[in-house]
Amino acid sequence: MSERFDRPLLSAALLVFTLLLPAYGARLSSSVSTRKLSVGDRVRLEVNLITAKNTAITPPATEEGFGNIIVKEWNVHKSEREKSDSSTYEYILTTYTPEPCTIPSLTFVLEHEGTTDTLHTDSIPMQIISILPSDTVDLMGLKPPLKAGKAPRWWIWLLGITAAIIALVVGGMYLAKRLRKVPPPPPPVPPYEEAIDALASLGVKKYLQRGLVREYVFELSEIFKRYVGRRFSCNAVEFTTEEMIAWSGAADLPKKQRASIEWFFRASDPVKFARMIPDTTTIDRFEPEVRDFLETTKPVVEQENAPGDAAEAATGNATEPPSPTAEKEKRG
Repeated sequence: MSERFDRPLLSAALLVFTLLLPAYGARLSSSVSTRKLSVGDRVRLEVNLITAKNTAITPPATEEGFGNIIVKEWNVHKSEREKSDSSTYEYILTTYTPEPCTIPSLTFVLEHEGTTDTLHTDSIPMQIISILPSDTVDLMGLKPPLKAGKAPRWWIWLLGITAAIIALVVGGMYLAKRLRKVPPPPPPVPPYEEAIDALASLGVKKYLQRGLVREYVFELSEIFKRYVGRRFSCNAVEFTTEEMIAWSGAADLPKKQRASIEWFFRASDPVKFARMIPDTTTIDRFEPEVRDFLETTKPVVEQENAPGDAAEAATGNATEPPSPTAEKEKRG
């Protein structure tokens, strides 16, 4: 079914689903831009859901693709209606397997007021179109013609000249490297500054505005672990939640900082590994909890000399001003 014919039908279906939603619950429909493609071509799959207000949707994982179908990118567009919400998931798909394949049935998990529902799309068979002309002849069995007579000798000279040029280039590069002093690499960015920059980059991606809560929590957790590992010289990136909490106790951190670590990783584990969508209060607390930990653990740069000490050093052996008592005795 082509995209030109899909959209009017899809719009009509969405209208009917919206009218029937209060009586029959969530509705799902899907369409694909084309069912025929060549290897490497891209097709667009759209999945539309009409759900009750404030329904949390967990889409299928895309990291491993959909069978032989590779997911190049995907986005979600949401709009609110008077009595329902509309969500459109758009997937850009391709395949590199030159044989018929199928877009499998995709699973969407809905959570609303303590109730969980699961919707599935229909599987869509795809036809792979060969890019070779129909009259192409298989040339695998043909062999090149044999040459008779004595082989020419010019290739020996060419091989010798090429080897000499390569030797000169390699030798010149080696000598240049020995003669040129390589400047030392720049010092690494301090852990606190690197973490602050990473949080700023995370904000630019706008995961939460796009409904990608799991991706947001994953990246925020990596920033947190990376900072702890660099700041306290431990392998925090590889720690599990229990190992991280045990480490915070062994590292003799203050109670508030240990509580931040325990709350963050216990609250983020269900989001990362069970695909749970937490409430808004928990989501809004994730980043402030990390920032508070950064601020309370960042190294304090100590000054070598206080301003008053520097002034005394500059005056040398200057005498101190007389005390008020001495001044009174002098006037008397």
